[in-house]
Amino acid sequence: MILALQSSAARASAEPSKTGTCTAVNTILTEASSELLMPSESDYPFTSFTWINAAKPGFTIARLLEITGHAPDIAVEVVDLDYFFRGVAHHQPWHDRQQAMSVRKFKRLTKVLEQHLIDIRVYRIGTIRIDAYIVGRCGSDLAGLSTTLIET
Repeated sequence: MILALQSSAARASAEPSKTGTCTAVNTILTEASSELLMPSESDYPFTSFTWINAAKPGFTIARLLEITGHAPDIAVEVVDLDYFFRGVAHHQPWHDRQQAMSVRKFKRLTKVLEQHLIDIRVYRIGTIRIDAYIVGRCGSDLAGLSTTLIET
């Protein structure tokens, strides 16, 4: 099953990465996400990745599942970056100081992703225990961050 959710404010950079290499982007993403945990029923850290030569035309869900080692019949939901971070990157009046600081860090992470990756998509693979991949183009490679969400 494949679901696709798009917001009217989908963000994808039109310019190639300004850092020049996916290795540099990988380092930048690691640094930008280093102190963050993605909240769900269990909080998980982010891990940066680069998939060499994976940004060929026709990148498919089947190829994604192959790269990530998932079964070909597992549920996949495709969402945009704003939707994925909707609960963590938007300040609410009731946030305490710690929560407000966390929102700023997630906003910064979103900005870093948008500055260094092109055509960003978030793939949520599975149900209950969801492997989430924030994936964007970086030259001929795909790069981004992965994390785990628990949603019962």
